[in-house]
Amino acid sequence: MSAALNTLIELLKLDKIDDFLFKGESEDLGLRQVFGGQVVAQALSAAIQVAPSDRLLHSCHAYFLSPGDSQYPILYEVETLREGYNFTALQVKAIQHNAPICQITTSFQRPELGFEHQSAMPEVDAPEDFISEAEMMKKLAAYLPPAVGAKFQAERPFDIRSKYLNNPFNGSVLPPQQFSWVKGNGVVPQDLKIQQCLLAYFSDFHCLLTALHPHGKGFLQQEMKVATIDHSIWFHRPFDLNDWLLHAVESTNANAGRGLARGQIFDKAGNLIATTQQEGLIRWSEK
Repeated sequence: MSAALNTLIELLKLDKIDDFLFKGESEDLGLRQVFGGQVVAQALSAAIQVAPSDRLLHSCHAYFLSPGDSQYPILYEVETLREGYNFTALQVKAIQHNAPICQITTSFQRPELGFEHQSAMPEVDAPEDFISEAEMMKKLAAYLPPAVGAKFQAERPFDIRSKYLNNPFNGSVLPPQQFSWVKGNGVVPQDLKIQQCLLAYFSDFHCLLTALHPHGKGFLQQEMKVATIDHSIWFHRPFDLNDWLLHAVESTNANAGRGLARGQIFDKAGNLIATTQQEGLIRWSEK
């Protein structure tokens, strides 16, 4: 297992303070605010530890209330909303400085058989034919202040290959879509609960960035303000991050300073394993 992947897995384990209260450390990715994917993944880790062991996570809906501070830990307070025969609904409140920064509702289900259908996997090039995001970040690091550049060059927990790579400091016009192959940068434990948290973390990478494609903007341009408002994930089938997964993202709408993107995640065999949807602030302020 790579050091970066191991560090992320440890970050998601959380310290248990009480039966319904957990504490997670924050990672510094070179930005003052906490990465939204980290908050969602840690909240899911907390919910999984509270949910009955015979039920699997099948959906979560996160509402971001204020920017998190990457220099401070986060408390995760879990509350049971409903305990049914087949389903358990839990709410997780992420708290920093005595105020909520995110509220996440989760649903768990006892495994059962039912009807089967799914969307077809899009036809795209193989991972080897796409661009390595890690390599692009290393090239950009040369143009950044040393402290930020070091973060861009650091080892990453995932190997990500994307069809479109937009310069975050000077964006260009691209189609309102993204196709990204992802797998763990190292050996991922064969534990679906850990893998779901890792996939939730990854799922926040490309949604709002894809909403910027048609407008020729990079999310780190000085005039841009980009922030997630809400993020949802539905888990459909088991998967393994030790092999390539495809996240196909499409931005279907932008207006009123907000952008919307939805995604589907497939394994290499074409099985639809998860669906994502996110809306966020994409505001351009002329100076």
